Amino acid sequence: MEQVQPLKRPLWTTRELLIAMVIAVVFGVVMVSSTYLYAAVLGLGIFARSAATGLFFLPAAFAAYVLRKPGAVFLVSVVSGLVAIPFTPYGLLVLGIGALTGAIGELATWIVTRYRHFSLHRLLATGALAGLIEFSSVLASSLRTTPLTPALALVAILLSVSAFVIMTFAAYAIANAVQRTGVLANTALGREMMEAQ
Repeated sequence: MEQVQPLKRPLWTTRELLIAMVIAVVFGVVMVSSTYLYAAVLGLGIFARSAATGLFFLPAAFAAYVLRKPGAVFLVSVVSGLVAIPFTPYGLLVLGIGALTGAIGELATWIVTRYRHFSLHRLLATGALAGLIEFSSVLASSLRTTPLTPALALVAILLSVSAFVIMTFAAYAIANAVQRTGVLANTALGREMMEAQ
């Protein structure tokens, strides 16, 4: 007699996908102002760019902490970029920034949390690692046109890492505040908070 295998729970439920889309749309609107702010400081040099790049990590950090699903960081970052495209003069570049930041955030989240451990210090470590990866993959190319001493290059790296950590802490604080309203009850964060009570 043939055994019937139990159905596995899908990696993503429809509800989780909808929540991810709502998060992405909200942060897509927020990212419009971040894009203009980044453009304003672009000509100020590597230090300003290093500090401002962290702004694009806010949706990624929020998604990582709230949803705790493989692919959530990348999905929310890409859709945020799509939402922002019509409202900025940078077109598909905004989507590229979202995709790159999402990929970096996804990698950092997997390395630090394995999608299981989301304490504040692990979350901040995720932000720090993402800032380091972002600097080495994107901002380091600026060092070719702006030669810096090793000490000043270290300052630029620390600015990038600090900006990502600050945005991660901001995402943590925002998510906890929103969770207290009950809006995130059907997320991994909401379930964790319910179990803790």
